[in-house]
Amino acid sequence: MSSVTRDVRTYDHFCLVARALERVGDRWSLLVVRDLLTGPKRFTDLTARLGGITPKTLSQRLRELTDVGIVDVDRQPGRREVWYRLTPAGGELGPVVDALAWWGLRHAWRWPLPGEPLHVEHLLGAITQAMENATDDHEPARWRFRFPDGDYLMECDGERWSLRTAAPKATQAPQMTHATQPGWDITVTATVEAFRQFLFDRSESHQPTIDIVGDPVAVHRFDRLIHAFADTIDRP
Repeated sequence: MSSVTRDVRTYDHFCLVARALERVGDRWSLLVVRDLLTGPKRFTDLTARLGGITPKTLSQRLRELTDVGIVDVDRQPGRREVWYRLTPAGGELGPVVDALAWWGLRHAWRWPLPGEPLHVEHLLGAITQAMENATDDHEPARWRFRFPDGDYLMECDGERWSLRTAAPKATQAPQMTHATQPGWDITVTATVEAFRQFLFDRSESHQPTIDIVGDPVAVHRFDRLIHAFADTIDRP
């Protein structure tokens, strides 16, 4: 007697949540979307953010997300680099990922474990969620974060806070400097470790070296809003 093999990736009943999870519910899939929401990435960029994923699994997830119209692959003749970006349908998952992040910040937070992979983009994402949802400060702002491996831009357009990556380092001409760029309220320059200490341990015995340059009023606002993140994660 022949048996029919059931596709374990389907739920075999009608539900729009189930239908959505059949496309993005596999392990790593939503995390790939999370990292593409801040801007196009190369394979190596995604590997750096997805601590623990194997190249084989990442290739499989990118192929699957491409097949269902969530990810687009940017290949150009003569260019060795391949870029991955979200399609418009993929971009519409932004509010879903944001809602999960905000829920996680309130109900599933724990401190980073010793030796646990921690990418600064994910720290900045948590800060963005705290400022978006735990403060009533949505005045326009443009903040630039400069780390040895890349730059990030955190902005508020007067309605909501958002985070995106700047141009990849390979295409950036300037080196890290201590000067704020035109059009940015502040520029924060730090190593990842110093920034982590700045967020998680601000005691007198630990004074991490980070540079915050800009208008004094903007710097004061930045410091105040960073405390909103600390207040969110410290509350019981």
